[in-house]
Amino acid sequence: MGVDWVLDNASLETLVHRVPAGIHIDLTFAGTEASGSAGCNGYGASFEAIGGSISFGPIRSTQKACAQQVMAVEAAYLRALEGSTAYRATKATLHLTGGPVDLSFAAATGASSPSQ
Repeated sequence: MGVDWVLDNASLETLVHRVPAGIHIDLTFAGTEASGSAGCNGYGASFEAIGGSISFGPIRSTQKACAQQVMAVEAAYLRALEGSTAYRATKATLHLTGGPVDLSFAAATGASSPSQ
C-alpha cells in the first residue's frame, strides 16, 4: 500500500505546541478503508465520503510506545482525524475539517482522494 497524503507542517503545529523533529504522519485511502502512520503507530479505520462530507469509523492502531512528545502528536492527530466531518480535495491537497483542528495534507506520488 503506497502513501497517498502527507500531513503538512502547518497542521502539525496546530496539534501540539512543540512538534518533534522528523515526525511523519500520512493517510492512504483504499476502498472503504483509511490507514497510515500517525507518527509512531500505524492506524486504520473505515470511512465514508459523500459529496464533501466524510466520516471515520473507530480508529484502531498498533500499540508501540514512542517518545512522549511523539505520542502527544499522535493522540491529537487521531482525535482530529476521527472528528473530521468534511473534506475538500484537489490533485495536490486534501483538507479535513470539522474536528478539533483542521488537517491539511499534501499529495504524495499517486495520491487518490477519499471518493476514489
